[in-house]
Amino acid sequence: MSKVSKSFQAHIDAIANGIVTKTNVVGLRRALNNYERIRHGWSPNRDTPIDTDEMERVTEMLGELKPRVTGELHDTGKTLLQNKRYRRQLESVAEIVADIDHFKLIGFDYIGRHSEYAVPVYRAYDTKGKSFPFRNVPWQSGGNGPEILSANYW
Repeated sequence: MSKVSKSFQAHIDAIANGIVTKTNVVGLRRALNNYERIRHGWSPNRDTPIDTDEMERVTEMLGELKPRVTGELHDTGKTLLQNKRYRRQLESVAEIVADIDHFKLIGFDYIGRHSEYAVPVYRAYDTKGKSFPFRNVPWQSGGNGPEILSANYW
């Protein structure tokens, strides 16, 4: 295992501790996007150093640990899912959406022409333990807000 930057190590530590914030998710997404650029043979961003072993380790850690989302990201996620604008597309999980307790970061999906853009995937839980996986692809990226993923997803 090679040496990773202090900022990236902070994201790894957050996952290991079971709690991630908006800063962690943004940092991880940027690193994964850069990793995908390198895998496609494109020039990497200079500000996000990448180590292949570390990226694979982070992906495995997310799958195993599924850290809880806290802070601003939790608040904006809850607001997003409970927005009346998305009521129809979230109709099948309306009971859970009305009673959201917390979110967990469960991984990343890839979108784009060459699947080069990482999008965080979360699982929303209600107070009774019911849950559903979703990702939020904004309209600027060709999406339509929160998308419910297969119930078998992670």
